[in-house]
Amino acid sequence: KERCANNIAAIKLLKELEASGRTASADEQEILAKYVGWGGLSGVFDEHDSAWNKEYHELKGLLTEEEYRSARSSTLTSYYTPPIVAKALHSALERMGFAGGNVLEPAMGIGHFFGTMPDSMRKNSRLYGVELDSLTGRIAKQLYQSAAVSLCGYEDTDYPDNFFDAAIGNVPFGQYKVADRRYAKLNYSIHDY
Repeated sequence: KERCANNIAAIKLLKELEASGRTASADEQEILAKYVGWGGLSGVFDEHDSAWNKEYHELKGLLTEEEYRSARSSTLTSYYTPPIVAKALHSALERMGFAGGNVLEPAMGIGHFFGTMPDSMRKNSRLYGVELDSLTGRIAKQLYQSAAVSLCGYEDTDYPDNFFDAAIGNVPFGQYKVADRRYAKLNYSIHDY
């Protein structure tokens, strides 16, 4: 329930920011950063689950139909990486000698990998993120205001091959394919793609 309440608070704030046409302050970013997606919260999308009745109606009234459908469909894949794991991966990059460059966070959620990037690496990098869920990606844009965040599937981006110096993140896993004609012949499952 606490995770759901944090999500709803973040969504309300995002909608206020967008309605006023302004970017989030540092204090507001703290509220937005508590958004954890809908993984493990499928009950809030079940209109017949009395334990989630209040949250169901609040969320249904807060989101557009498209946002609601997208959020509901993310309950199986929207699990965000704990910051300690993201920090460990940045440490590995540093040990490999990476000091900065064009950095991609595919399937970024709200951008934990950007948020845990060491300052020395961040100041020498240009950050690019991709997030399929519009609501989540819009929160990421508020959190990382200087990053280039694309609100689409990676297959719909127009990044050239060999553009990124590092790609870091926790992509979805599953036995389904991505329809990207550039790489269709490789027949990758989502995580390999």
